[in-house]
Amino acid sequence: MKSASIVIDQSTTASKVYLIDETGTILDACSKTHNKYYPDKGWVEHDPQQIWEQVLECIRRLILAHGDEMKFVRASITNQRETVVAWNKETGKPVCNAIVWQCARTNDLCRKMIREGHEPFVLQRTGLKIDPYFSATKMKWILDHCEVDRQKVRFGTIDSWLIYKLTNGKVHATDHTNASRTLLYGLESETWDDELCTLFGIERSMLPDILCSDDVFGWTDLNGLLKEPIPIQGVMGDSQAAFYAQRCVHEGDIKMTLGTGSSIMMNSSKRQPGIDGLVNVLGYKMKESRAYGVEGIVNCNGESLNWAKEDMRWFFDYDELNEDLFERSSSVLFVPALTGLSMPYWNPAAQGMFIGVGRQSRREDFLLAVIHGVICQLCDALACFGSAGMPVRVDGGLSRNKFIMQLLADLSGRTIEVCEHPDLSAMGVWLAGSGKNDFKRKTNTLYPKRPDAWRQAQLERYHRAIDCVLMLANVKKEETEDETKI
Repeated sequence: MKSASIVIDQSTTASKVYLIDETGTILDACSKTHNKYYPDKGWVEHDPQQIWEQVLECIRRLILAHGDEMKFVRASITNQRETVVAWNKETGKPVCNAIVWQCARTNDLCRKMIREGHEPFVLQRTGLKIDPYFSATKMKWILDHCEVDRQKVRFGTIDSWLIYKLTNGKVHATDHTNASRTLLYGLESETWDDELCTLFGIERSMLPDILCSDDVFGWTDLNGLLKEPIPIQGVMGDSQAAFYAQRCVHEGDIKMTLGTGSSIMMNSSKRQPGIDGLVNVLGYKMKESRAYGVEGIVNCNGESLNWAKEDMRWFFDYDELNEDLFERSSSVLFVPALTGLSMPYWNPAAQGMFIGVGRQSRREDFLLAVIHGVICQLCDALACFGSAGMPVRVDGGLSRNKFIMQLLADLSGRTIEVCEHPDLSAMGVWLAGSGKNDFKRKTNTLYPKRPDAWRQAQLERYHRAIDCVLMLANVKKEETEDETKI
């Protein structure tokens, strides 16, 4: 019988499960899209129970289809990072909906902590900024606003929740890459930091144990679907898993994962970034190896196109993002700050904006503006990483469109190396769990075709639009402060 790993990739948009054999070949896959909830302005939530049920249903379908011909040897998990689940350790029931990494509900708390002078300490310990993006303020919000028994509540990112469910409540654990995104993990100590926990009001008993990505996290019979349990081995946050799969093992290696949001990560032995906008990152930590890096975070890339497709209905199929669209000339410009601006501006109060709209503007103009805005935003992030000498290894959903990737090459002035594998996050965690060093990959390299003058003019226009967005965000901040004084 052929041996296969069950690899769970739980992302912001969907839960995917793959069967991957010992050569790294994807044998089959199942995917289910889950709901996103927006209960208040700037808030984003998931239903953790729905996520668990959908993951289990995908596993069930694959086992029913292949159980007679395959031996399942391990389960591995890669997941959206920073999203927080809280549950009661005795009942196993979630305290509330999961608070998603995109959620801006803790913006006021973050600003307050920054005004009080806590950010230099947090940055020194964690490598991260105080921002609603990260997990700790979400945990504090739950403790402050939900009915919680502090003795029984347990926190975790999505990987911890799935491990807990897969082991029938026996294991509360996470890996170092996910722990490092919480603002509670010390990069030097490589464990939960007591002073950080005190600062955010989180007790260590509420937090999961931290293991290396290639450790055995527990055993599971997949809720009774298997006669004999298999190990849960291979756990990693999705961006770090893609970093690992892209084999960014040398100084200066850089990758860009284009998902709902995007992560640009570069291997770097320097622990403190010298450029504002980048954060330190633990690239991966195995039992025998580790890598550090710096990361740029962009909140709203694929999400901007999802909004244009699902909410605005400016297109209905990704095949419409074709040559005819990209040859169009348009004066409309879009700043994709639908959930605030991340690097290099780090302004969660910023909102999206269209500029250059005229009576003659059409649906295609708005759609093209969204795409250009997304790519300009990525170029801003890439610029923080210095010179354009190294090719950028790109993966993720948007990388499948050759016109968008050529626009990225043209506007960034960089060589773009697109990996054509459908899911590098899944492959990264498969590598961690299986102990393999690499897998077969096919890449497509694109080079800039436009002159520098064109690129500079496009980016200058975008930056003027950014100035408008930031100005309005400051006006909004001042109005809010005035209302508070009244």
